[in-house]
Amino acid sequence: MQSSDKLSLETQALIALVCGIVYFYAFRLNTFFFEWSEFAHGVNWLFLPSGLRLLFVLVLAHTGAIGIMLGTALINYAFGAPEHSHAYNLLTALISGGSPYLARFIAIHFFQLNTQLDGLTAKSFFKISVLFALTSSLLHQVWFFWSGKTDDLITNTLVMAVGDWFGTVLVLASASLVIHTIKSFAQMKH
Repeated sequence: MQSSDKLSLETQALIALVCGIVYFYAFRLNTFFFEWSEFAHGVNWLFLPSGLRLLFVLVLAHTGAIGIMLGTALINYAFGAPEHSHAYNLLTALISGGSPYLARFIAIHFFQLNTQLDGLTAKSFFKISVLFALTSSLLHQVWFFWSGKTDDLITNTLVMAVGDWFGTVLVLASASLVIHTIKSFAQMKH
């Protein structure tokens, strides 16, 4: 696949928009199916959209991060509390798209993650998913604590990390299964 930074600006914008829309609807589906798993404001025991955050950013880098920011901003404005300010909504969106980008950066520089994602193993997926879950939950919960949306920083961070990790593992495992299935069918035709 072509690196997203080598695509035209128009194509990157379209991909970011599609990522944002997919993320928005994944959030809606997660709310519909797993509303029971909500622990506190912005904290779920199972959060499938977190897997999309990491998947989009691993594959599309900054284009995926921008898409997640767009989707999160739309979620915040469509379903957030009316008293949330523009700054709150936009900073939450920045954290939502920025945390997987930061995790990707750390994985590239400290885990020697190949930017083309060649040679990923179960061990490297595990390390990346844990890194992402911790990065995302910590950044979100520090922001929610600082803005007065949560009182229990440590518990909410841990629960969000668990929910993000479960969601990430389920999405990445599903994506891997789909890719392997497609490759198997393609090989059978030859």
